[in-house]
Amino acid sequence: QYLRKLEYYEGIDARKAFVLSEVSLGVTDETMYKVLDEAKVFGPCKIRGRCVEHVSKSQLVLVKTINDMTKTDIPEQLLAGDEFGPWIVNVTETQSVHVTGERDFQSRLLSFLANEGKTLADVTGLLTSASALPTAPDLNTKLVNAISSLVEKCQATPVDGPGYRKVRMFSGMKPTPHGEEEYDAWAEQTTHMLDEWQCSDVVKRPRVAESLNPLESKDIVRVLRVNNPQATANDYLKALETAFGTTDSAADLMVRFRNTFQQDGEKLSAYLLRLDKLLHEVHRKGGIEVIDMNRACIDQVARGSLPHDLIALRIRLTYKLKPPPSFTELLRDVRKEEEMILERPNVQKVPMGNFPGAQ
Repeated sequence: QYLRKLEYYEGIDARKAFVLSEVSLGVTDETMYKVLDEAKVFGPCKIRGRCVEHVSKSQLVLVKTINDMTKTDIPEQLLAGDEFGPWIVNVTETQSVHVTGERDFQSRLLSFLANEGKTLADVTGLLTSASALPTAPDLNTKLVNAISSLVEKCQATPVDGPGYRKVRMFSGMKPTPHGEEEYDAWAEQTTHMLDEWQCSDVVKRPRVAESLNPLESKDIVRVLRVNNPQATANDYLKALETAFGTTDSAADLMVRFRNTFQQDGEKLSAYLLRLDKLLHEVHRKGGIEVIDMNRACIDQVARGSLPHDLIALRIRLTYKLKPPPSFTELLRDVRKEEEMILERPNVQKVPMGNFPGAQ
């Protein structure tokens, strides 16, 4: 069933793909193509990916062919010479594997049981008892897990593929070195990038790691990976938040957000930027979901802005009548209104003597 997952990978037909296991780590593509050609049963082949099976210290190699393997008898093993040993051919359940004398097995079994005065029903209890005994871990289970990892790597978007935007560098040093970001700005950008990147976590992890200078910040991720090899890219961010982020809890940050008010002489757009920064800190601490951030922002603007601010007054009168806008939409509208207000005095100062008929 694991090869069926390839149905979702760039149109690869599981009937036209197979996996070679027990392949030595030092085997090159050239050697593999030579062995596959000598077998003369697979047709033109292309190696699509590899991964290491750590238990056996060997490789699993994904191979695609143009021939339909379900209509061809294929060997269970490929002999690659004494240096590399035999390779196991793993195929889908519907594919037929050539075994010498397989067609005669059933007739010989029935003949043997008849000579012994037994039938297939007589051995059912024996097979049932044997299946109930504890067994060693199924090798196929390990193979499925390894192939799943291989397929995930094959599906991963290339690091330099279209649409890939790198994250700015961050080291954690104080003062911040030239060309690097402060932690809050870096963490906010990286959080957005993780949502934007359309790829698996296998690719996201190294993308985050490559933005860390080999100093304090990279040491944090290195220690995390030693303790938890399965750590995700989001786990990386949580560890860095613990080391370099604010020590305030999500509840403390939300209290600070609710008690942040517009100051005298402060533009509403500047107040919005302060609120947004605080709100993202709350989000990184797990204190608010993304879906609730727009509502929290507009509510605080209506509550915390100056009472004589004309733009804020308009927001107070209308914000409950429609769904909350996104932060970028709200900031854009506020800045437009601020520019309009600045231009009004210039229009009102036109001298009366410039009009026709003025005395």
